[in-house]
Amino acid sequence: MSDTNLTPEQAIEKINEVFNEKSATFSTKEELEATTTEMKSQIDSLKGMEEKSAEIEKAIARIEGRFDSFNEKASVSTSTPKSLGEKMFDVYAKNIEAIKGAVEKGGKVNLNTKTTTITGSYTGDYALTDFDTQVDEVVRKRYGILENSNTGATTGKFVTYVQQTAGSQAAWTLESKPKTEGEPTWEEISEEVKKIACYVKVSKEMLEDLSFIRAEINNDLMLSVKDGVEQALLTGNGIGEIKGLLDATMGLPAFGAGPFALSVPGANISDLLRIVMAQIEAANFTPTHIIMNPQDIALLQITKGTDLTYTYPMYLPTQDGSGEMRIAGMRVISSTYIAQDKYVVGDLSKLNVRFRDNIAMSVGLDQDDFTKNMITILAEARLVSYIKNNQKPAFVVGTLSTDILAITAP
Repeated sequence: MSDTNLTPEQAIEKINEVFNEKSATFSTKEELEATTTEMKSQIDSLKGMEEKSAEIEKAIARIEGRFDSFNEKASVSTSTPKSLGEKMFDVYAKNIEAIKGAVEKGGKVNLNTKTTTITGSYTGDYALTDFDTQVDEVVRKRYGILENSNTGATTGKFVTYVQQTAGSQAAWTLESKPKTEGEPTWEEISEEVKKIACYVKVSKEMLEDLSFIRAEINNDLMLSVKDGVEQALLTGNGIGEIKGLLDATMGLPAFGAGPFALSVPGANISDLLRIVMAQIEAANFTPTHIIMNPQDIALLQITKGTDLTYTYPMYLPTQDGSGEMRIAGMRVISSTYIAQDKYVVGDLSKLNVRFRDNIAMSVGLDQDDFTKNMITILAEARLVSYIKNNQKPAFVVGTLSTDILAITAP
């Protein structure tokens, strides 16, 4: 031993300290061999001491046992452990065919790695990943108008209906006096079918390599057509597109304050919508829906009186249990297609939507698709929207801020 003045007890303690230090720090084969030589030399020197008690002999035996165990453990650990990245690469290489099959089916395959060691804090060098098959799609705007309108089919380029432009007027007649002659009149009104379409060009290689792409493209195209229809049902101008509720071409009535002009103290949105309902009912119709921007709906719900109580019961449950917001029995449609401060109130069953061709998908070659190995996927629909002239008083369109001012008492 390096210090010959140590007692046997001190020598044993010294060797134990060396064992603990060396077993925790060696990392290469050369270091292992040097450690083995040093430890064996120290044990031999301990055995050569003249003064050894029975307890010292037992301690030496225990040290030799630890040394044998140390050699056994070290011989197993001389190879450098692979990182998780290296292990995953090996496993991927061995299972590549299984991985391809799982991806094509939209599923996953379990890959197991063994004797993998991760040391230190995670810094991004190891990729622990699972494949989420749900695509994060573009968020679309809110729907609700098409679903609640009077939809149907047509087989022609035009939809024609007969409008009665005048009706007979009966009158009370005295005995032996001439009776009143009625003079009803009719005329044909035609509405033209319009087309909306969208297409995507995609390479054949992309369709082959990414099995989910075709379904995603189809879904995206159909939603884009539906978006266009929903938008046009509100703002379409009838020129190259269908007529919308808010456009002048549809010819819907504007709000008229009538007997409520400048007569409602502290008028708010709820007051206005109830008066609009009265205007429609005065024309012998019953409104079913209100269409507003989500921000205006929120403004309606948070409106408070002077005592800070809500003027609209936000949490009032509906009678049918659907949870839909209703005002005076009218269902509220929250639509991001309508601009803030605008509104439509009416009976949506009077809004007729007729599809000549419902939303359909087709695939083909366009222009130089063949030479470029491209495929064109197309979605399109042909339809018409209209409200019959005599049914238009079933609606009122307006501007919230302007119309509220018209009914607010000075």
